[in-house]
Amino acid sequence: MKEAEDPHAVLGLSPGATRGEVDRAFRALARRHHPDAPGGDRAAYARVRHAYEALAEPRARTEPGTRPTAPPPSSPSRRGVSIPVRVRNARPRRGADRTAALRVALPLAVYGGTAALALGDGRTATVAVPPGTEHRARFRLPGRGGPGAHGGAPGDLLVTVLVADHPVYRRAGRDLRATLPLGYAEAVLGTEAAITGLDGRVLRVPVPPGTAQGATITLPGQGVPGRGGTGALVLDVTIDVPAGPLSADQRAALEHLGAVLPAPRKEPRR
Repeated sequence: MKEAEDPHAVLGLSPGATRGEVDRAFRALARRHHPDAPGGDRAAYARVRHAYEALAEPRARTEPGTRPTAPPPSSPSRRGVSIPVRVRNARPRRGADRTAALRVALPLAVYGGTAALALGDGRTATVAVPPGTEHRARFRLPGRGGPGAHGGAPGDLLVTVLVADHPVYRRAGRDLRATLPLGYAEAVLGTEAAITGLDGRVLRVPVPPGTAQGATITLPGQGVPGRGGTGALVLDVTIDVPAGPLSADQRAALEHLGAVLPAPRKEPRR
């Protein structure tokens, strides 16, 4: 710095600047002109340094045993010189995955549809349930989990489907099963039974004459749909025996039937 150069002017200050203003001006100019900084200027940095020392020296002389030093920068120093530090932003971090249980009715799991899932934080997710979904099947909903950090992507939501029991139908792989109760005359003579299917449609079930207790009647294509085709509806036949007292006409009819029908063999069966 030239002998006549005003240190206040070098630092961009007025002659009456305080020590704090001097320190702040030096820090700003030192970071800008430091040779290690992008676009730094060694000569300009030296002028700023000399101007600061010129202004700090008179103030330091009033304190015995002290020497003027540059204000401590917020970054590390090299040979007593302030070095600008490039602050790296934190790396984006993906959010954590979360889990949830979705309870659905058997018809929805069999035929498919959508269900609303409460996430517990005031939000609701719509889950698409494909046809043939099994109990405890798991689905992944991308981006519906925990929030990411530092601009990272949110996590996923892992949904476990819990299928509720049905009062009439139960699932057996690709088949649906239910119990078909028949009267004694229906089982002996045969009939066409009308039942309500799992999907609410009325199904006609042909019952052949002589259907016995424990027989099964299979309706193909009325079961669980899937990639390998649709399963069957399997009906397990039970014969209802009147539990209450019989009228005289009912008793007479049964006695006549017992007399004309061949008696079954009285031997145990496996």
